[in-house]
Amino acid sequence: MQTLDRINQRYGKGTLKLSRDGSMHSWNMRREKKSSEYTTNWNELPVYD
Repeated sequence: MQTLDRINQRYGKGTLKLSRDGSMHSWNMRREKKSSEYTTNWNELPVYD
């Protein structure tokens, strides 16, 4: 806890938080950064002749 406090003092309040601190921030994935599914979806594999 001392390390967490020191980091927050140095870099600003809220830089690090405990995972269950009561925050209810919603987030959305940045879809423009989403990679292709080449390795997880057989139908998305590129086909070259």
